[in-house]
Amino acid sequence: MAENSNIATDEPEDAVTRPRDSPIRVISNLGGYSTVFTPGSSPSFILKSAKSSPKIIGLQGVGVRGLSSFHTEGCDRGFIYADVSGTARVAQLPVSTNLTELGVPVRKISFNEPIHTLAYHPPQGCYVIGTSTQVPFELPKDDDHHREWAREDITFKPTMEQSYIQLINPVNWSIIDTITLDPFETILSMKTLNLEVSEVTNERKQLIVVGTGISKGEDLAIKGRVYVFDVVDVVPEPDRPETNKKLKNIAKEDIPRGAVTGISSIGSQGFMLITQGQKCMVRGLKEDGTLLPVAFLDMNCYLTVAKELPGTGICLLGDAVKGVWVAGYTEEPYKMMLFGKSSKDFEITAGDFLPSGEELGVVVADVNCNLHVLQYDPERKSFAVHIIV
Repeated sequence: MAENSNIATDEPEDAVTRPRDSPIRVISNLGGYSTVFTPGSSPSFILKSAKSSPKIIGLQGVGVRGLSSFHTEGCDRGFIYADVSGTARVAQLPVSTNLTELGVPVRKISFNEPIHTLAYHPPQGCYVIGTSTQVPFELPKDDDHHREWAREDITFKPTMEQSYIQLINPVNWSIIDTITLDPFETILSMKTLNLEVSEVTNERKQLIVVGTGISKGEDLAIKGRVYVFDVVDVVPEPDRPETNKKLKNIAKEDIPRGAVTGISSIGSQGFMLITQGQKCMVRGLKEDGTLLPVAFLDMNCYLTVAKELPGTGICLLGDAVKGVWVAGYTEEPYKMMLFGKSSKDFEITAGDFLPSGEELGVVVADVNCNLHVLQYDPERKSFAVHIIV
């Protein structure tokens, strides 16, 4: 490597040193970091910034025999290494990525819009996000009770929130597909679920389920809507090979009462649990694009959290006033039943299960920034509450 005239081996800040009788390599400037590299079957870098503790970042691939810095015009402050198979590779640390803050590579991608929800689609390796932006407010032009609205001519209009569902390609983090929702429609929940798509063959697919709320003012009841999307392959646009995927809407269900605030998988048959207004409902996807309800449970007020303990049919429900509920779902027959609820009322913002052996615990966060750890007592059908501030 020293005979290659393109390698800047005469720069002391990029030198590689090796302590005597030690396999580690010390590199003074690797992508702006001063680092220590440990070869072997689990090769890794040891990095540290001025405001962090040392972090270990693994190098993907097979074991490494040796490594050296590599600085040329086409590879700025990179490195070259030989693996156990005898193959030499030239690489660089990821650009615009923070490697020392959390101990894993962290990169910030800006979309210039608020991101409310995010889901990952494993089969296609893409991300789906729910965003919004402010647009001028327009009065409905087709309102039969207010025909004068069609003649509206205002220069300074108020703004309203317009929501979008966008498909992101992680290769270059570009938006490759956008679906514009109706006016007054807001994205409230989004999940990737393994759903049954055929009642005949019982085939299952990873699909994106989106729950929204439609609010047109305080004098009208809020409505909801459920979308089910698949990510399919399409012919890419010219000069944009990353646009070879697209969102395909395979189901759309209007909820006449209540917004869809929570989505979760439920049971073993590929159904979904949807919290809509003051009710949680188990629905199955039919081949004609409809969502068939099979079981439901009435609640006191609208729900903010819906989670299932995988493989058990036990679900955690958190509402805006009464606290935590635990319910069970059975498939023969289809039925939902209440197991227990918290004895104290508090507003839930997030929650999840904490199973431990034969004991079932729950951790939830409330609107006052308190963390509640609860343990279910089957005899009393309630929870013992411990609060951690």
